[in-house]
Amino acid sequence: MECIMRQTALITITLLVTAIISLPTLAAWKLDNASSDLTFISVKKGTIAENHHFSALVGDIDEQAKVKVSVDLASVNTNIAIRDERMKQFVFETSKYSSANFTAQLDQSMLAALSVGDNKQLMVNGQIDFHGLQQDVALELSVSRLSENKIIVNTVKPFFIKADAFGVVAGITKLKELAALPSIDYVVPVSFSVTFIR
Repeated sequence: MECIMRQTALITITLLVTAIISLPTLAAWKLDNASSDLTFISVKKGTIAENHHFSALVGDIDEQAKVKVSVDLASVNTNIAIRDERMKQFVFETSKYSSANFTAQLDQSMLAALSVGDNKQLMVNGQIDFHGLQQDVALELSVSRLSENKIIVNTVKPFFIKADAFGVVAGITKLKELAALPSIDYVVPVSFSVTFIR
């Protein structure tokens, strides 16, 4: 009798462990910087638009599907070295604010159920922390499962950073003066394509 009870208990434990292992899980995902990009567009003289990007991003999607992305502001690349330095000094003030950060909450069940080859478009509410100030932002994102261990998250359309919302109007005005430009737009479109692996 005791032997039967032990066997029954062992079978029960085995079934429970198997069931737990079989449940869909959402392991943490890490941002792959080499396959990720964040770009922004500046417009000067009213009609001249230029693409710029940041080359150093870190981030993750945790087990609760919370997204965190941090941008190293010193990694800005505008293809003009003196402009990079001026942006770091006068706009970003990297000596005081080394990074810009984005956080958002994805739908955990959607992410866990996303099969290889699937793509979902969704609206996400997040927060941007930049230049010591925080602003809420609504983003339209595309989430694609490229493989079991790789997903890519893209902005469907750009979102906009307003200089006055983050206290960088004076810095942009300084750039305009140094470059002897009649104007530089104070609203900046931003897009990203970030890859996460596990």
